[in-house]
Amino acid sequence: MAGLYAHPDYYEIAFDFRDVSAEVDFFESCIDRFGNGLSNTSSVLEVACGPSPYLLELDARGYDFTGLDNSGEMVSHSIEKAQDNDIEATFLRRNMADFYLPERVDFAFCALGSLYLDSNDALRSHLDSVADALTPGSLYCIDGAIDFPGGTASQHEWETTCGDTTVEFCIEQEPTNVAEQLVRQTITTKVTDGEQMRRFREAYEIKTFAPQEFRMIAEESDFEHVGWFDSFDLSKPVAECEPGTLHRPMTILRKRD
Repeated sequence: MAGLYAHPDYYEIAFDFRDVSAEVDFFESCIDRFGNGLSNTSSVLEVACGPSPYLLELDARGYDFTGLDNSGEMVSHSIEKAQDNDIEATFLRRNMADFYLPERVDFAFCALGSLYLDSNDALRSHLDSVADALTPGSLYCIDGAIDFPGGTASQHEWETTCGDTTVEFCIEQEPTNVAEQLVRQTITTKVTDGEQMRRFREAYEIKTFAPQEFRMIAEESDFEHVGWFDSFDLSKPVAECEPGTLHRPMTILRKRD
């Protein structure tokens, strides 16, 4: 069965639980507090942008948007969304592990644990690519992706509805190689679209990154580690959160001047 990622409309419904406006508020708070005085931030890169759920909000706040994704379906969907809303934006079909932007941007982010890399070398290449795309002093915010629990199995399920379409989503993660910190993610989805029902399944192996391992690799690059905060809230440093309570821990990196 084809994966849900090849169906942007259903994917958008599955992840429609986000408060995009509040999350962009968080990004702006990070820029104000940690961005080395970058009061003129005007351009944003979303890594693994998918259907570009942040496009409309960022455009309404005056930011130029660039979306990068490896899926042709997602890039085409995002281009159509921008055109339908009369937004000038740039969309690139690229591998996040190694890419180049023709012009630098002032802020970058990767949402929903979408940092899908298979090795430390791929992470190094990714961080080099993002750093090259950023102006000095700019921030890179990463939602999820850091393995704070420490290689444990997990399963998350939820259901979302939009009009006549309901998406039942399940993501399971199982360690496959503890020494290499590899896990297998299996995503199964049931979509009820009016009278029609469709099922999707995809599975892949990715590397997880322990916090100190990630920080070490990041600080070997052109980034410095600013901090970890939970749930898009600067008042919730991860170090002060109770074990097992983390929801969506955010990693904040800053490109060195």
